[in-house]
Amino acid sequence: MTEEFFEISAKDLKKQERFLTTGCSKLDAIFKGGIPCQGITQIYGAAGTGKTQLALQLCLTVQLPVTAGGFAAGAIYISTEAVFPAKRLHELIQNVDVIQNYDNINGDVVFVEHISTIEDLESSLLFRVPVLLNKHKIRLLIVDSVAAPYRVEEWDDENRSKSLRTVGQQLHNLCTNSGICVICINQVTAVIEDSNRHDDVKEQSSLGIMWTSMVTNSLYFHKEGSTRYVSISSSPYLPCTTTQFEISMSGVKGIE
Repeated sequence: MTEEFFEISAKDLKKQERFLTTGCSKLDAIFKGGIPCQGITQIYGAAGTGKTQLALQLCLTVQLPVTAGGFAAGAIYISTEAVFPAKRLHELIQNVDVIQNYDNINGDVVFVEHISTIEDLESSLLFRVPVLLNKHKIRLLIVDSVAAPYRVEEWDDENRSKSLRTVGQQLHNLCTNSGICVICINQVTAVIEDSNRHDDVKEQSSLGIMWTSMVTNSLYFHKEGSTRYVSISSSPYLPCTTTQFEISMSGVKGIE
C-alpha cells in the first residue's frame, strides 16, 4: 500500500474557499470575495455602529442564487439582546438593490430564536440548530450577540471559559460539517492605556483571549462623529485595512 501526498498552496486553498456576498461590491472587494464560509467571522463594535444592519442584509443575500454571490438558502438568526428587528428586515427586502431582481427573497426562510442564558445558547447550538439544518436548506448562522448571555450571568472564570470553548467548537463544527457561514456579533470593552502600545485603539472585542483565539476573521465597526468605518482587525489572509461605509434605506454600502 502506497501513500500519496498532494501539495496545495495557500493561494489554491483561497481559490477553493466560498464567500457570501455582502450585497455591496465595494465591501466584497475589500473582503476579497465577501464573508468567508470558513471558521467564525466576528463583527464587533459599540452600539449603533451598524453590526446588526449588515447581519440583516446577509440574511437576504444568502438567498441569492450562487451566480449572484449567494447560496439560494435560508438563515438562522439567534438573537440574545433584543427583539429581532423584523421591521428593518422587511424594509431592506423592499430596498436592497442587489436583491430587487429576484422575486423569491423574503423573511420566510429566516429562522429566528430569542435566547437570554448561556445554557440556552449552548443548547440551541448543540441541538436545535442541527435539527433545523437537517430540515431546511440553510447556509448562514448569525449570533447577535455572542457576548450578551455572558454579561448577564455571573460565572466564575473556569466555567465561563469552558462554555466559550463549547460554543466556539460547536460553531466551527457547524461550519465544517454543514458548510454554513458563521457570523458572531460581539460587543466591545475599553482598552486599558498602556505606554508600551504603539496604536490608538481604545476598545477591543468582548469575552477575552479565550474567545478571540477561536475567531477566524474579525471586523471592527466604529464611528468618528457621524462617519462610519469598518476595519479588518485580524484575518489569516486579509490585510488590516479601514473603509468608510454608510447605512441607508437600501442597506449597508461602502463609500468610494
